[in-house]
Amino acid sequence: MAGNAARSRFLREFPSSLHEGTGAVFVGAGVSMAAGYPSWSNLLTEIGEEIGVNSRDIQDLAALAQWHIRETGNATGVRNVIKREIGLERALPETVRTLARLPARHIWTTNYDRLIERAFAEIGRPLDSVAGAKDLALKVPPGATRLYKMHGSVDRLDDIVISTDDYELYRTKRGAFLPLLQAHLSSMSMLFVGLSLTDPNVRHVLSLIRESFTEAPPEHFAVLKPPKADDFKTNDEFKARIAQHKLWAKDLSRYGLVAVEVDDYDEVPDLLRDVERRVAAKRVWVSGSWPLDGGDAHTPRVYAVAEAIGRLIGATHRDLVTGTGLLVGPAVVSGFMDALREGGGWDMDRRLIARPFPQGVPGRAADAAQWTALRSEMARLAGVTVFLGGLKTEKGAPIVADGVVEEFELAQSAGSFVLPIGAFGGAAEQIAKQLIGSSAPSDGPKASRPKDDEIAALLNSAATENQLIATVRAILDRLAKAA
Repeated sequence: MAGNAARSRFLREFPSSLHEGTGAVFVGAGVSMAAGYPSWSNLLTEIGEEIGVNSRDIQDLAALAQWHIRETGNATGVRNVIKREIGLERALPETVRTLARLPARHIWTTNYDRLIERAFAEIGRPLDSVAGAKDLALKVPPGATRLYKMHGSVDRLDDIVISTDDYELYRTKRGAFLPLLQAHLSSMSMLFVGLSLTDPNVRHVLSLIRESFTEAPPEHFAVLKPPKADDFKTNDEFKARIAQHKLWAKDLSRYGLVAVEVDDYDEVPDLLRDVERRVAAKRVWVSGSWPLDGGDAHTPRVYAVAEAIGRLIGATHRDLVTGTGLLVGPAVVSGFMDALREGGGWDMDRRLIARPFPQGVPGRAADAAQWTALRSEMARLAGVTVFLGGLKTEKGAPIVADGVVEEFELAQSAGSFVLPIGAFGGAAEQIAKQLIGSSAPSDGPKASRPKDDEIAALLNSAATENQLIATVRAILDRLAKAA
């Protein structure tokens, strides 16, 4: 029961922190191990054998590295092992891929590998990786997430933290990391992924929390995997380690960490995808267009409904995603900005996610591939997609906008909840009629479309603007409760 309560609390609170810009992530050794990199104990097996020590018998693995350096006179042996074992490019685990998609602007790690850098590069997201204390003074590129590799990186082996000396002299050599980490632990909600009882780096980080907060530390979350019997040679060894783990998990509360336990790291990607979905649910993409010429009687109503939807999104503390489609886009943005001003919130730089489509000009056609890429990005970002209108003019006659149809297909593929307002015709009407009676779920946490009666209400051309908006609001409120 306690485990379920901790998970529910995590899924309720951490996505909100990410949405508000106050969520950060700390990546521990377990994430690297899930990719196939060795544990600390296995990494130092060869080092221990060279000096007659079994690494599995040693709790203080930093001391083992220190002993080897002292016995051999240099750190070359330790660095060669790290280069050989950690320098390999292993397949990216889903945990890292999902972390790269979360809207965290600050990621901390004590790992040496380049998994996070590769995951960000894979989706073209900017990342500023800092492995040396002096690099902290450099400016972060606009829009980039900063990765703090507080114990160094495999591509800078001359400046890594691994031995007792490195830990004891940390404040002298790499102390610039500490005020930043302490500031983030003080002002943000930190998610710790891959913490391990045997990771020598963990004690260092936890001590920083205790150093800053002797009482009532800020609340953070730690995803933990209890030891498994298969990981140990004897049942007695397993029992001893599981007892240690249970005591350690409880003790984490002293540091403000809520333990969220999983049976296996294979569960972590699904857990993080749930976080991703909950963050996305706070973003609404309004897809649609409407011709400005032709004097259609619906034009003023379409504009009024679009503006009201934007105001609803802003007033309910959701983010707006828009491609600024003809008439619909500007109206939605106008209503959204009005709501933010009225509520005293001017954080439009964070809450307005605009991906305007480059327009074609005489002699130069619009780039269809670029439009599809922008639409795919908006579909990925938004947990809810509202379709309104979806008409364009071709040879003087209004026709269904094929771009809005494409956006519907992309939104469905991305798992977005699709919400068509078909009362004015166009692609939205076509989408609504396609959804009625479909097998797509319409209720519960995995709902992907409105209920049939809700779609019918939004198809009613006689409905007033207020009635249409009331139906949209009711659907969004229901989704929020289900989440």
